[in-house]
Amino acid sequence: MARGARFAGHPLHPAVVHFPVALWSVSLVWDALAAWTGAVTWWHAGFWCLAAGLVMALPAAATGFMEFITIEDAHPAAATATQHMLVMLCAVCVYAVALVIRAGPAAPEGWRLIAVLLLSASGLVLLAVGGWLGGKMVYTYGVGRSDSPLPENGG
Repeated sequence: MARGARFAGHPLHPAVVHFPVALWSVSLVWDALAAWTGAVTWWHAGFWCLAAGLVMALPAAATGFMEFITIEDAHPAAATATQHMLVMLCAVCVYAVALVIRAGPAAPEGWRLIAVLLLSASGLVLLAVGGWLGGKMVYTYGVGRSDSPLPENGG
């Protein structure tokens, strides 16, 4: 099942998803440092990582959708692919809300601070679940692979 967006025979979706995942993950680290130290520089770093992650989510979503539409409805991976897409779209929405709540020159305080930290942590959980579902599609069902997946016993 080797279809979808490819470059030199390699699927693009797994390559581009690392950017938003890394940027969103490190944004939580910067936010935690900012909350702990009170240094506004960390809030700015977290904001820009969050914003850049949202921008980089566009090619990740586009290449993922190109893979998604190649999966036939009867394929065993179809339900997992739909779950993966919905979980990842929820993660994008959570990070977008976090960006809106924290927008502004000053560091978030009070409910905004708590909301931003909780949203970023929730987004990270969603990314982990979505990543697990994506891995299941590749390693169990062979979606995006040019060869067939290994048998269940690994041999």
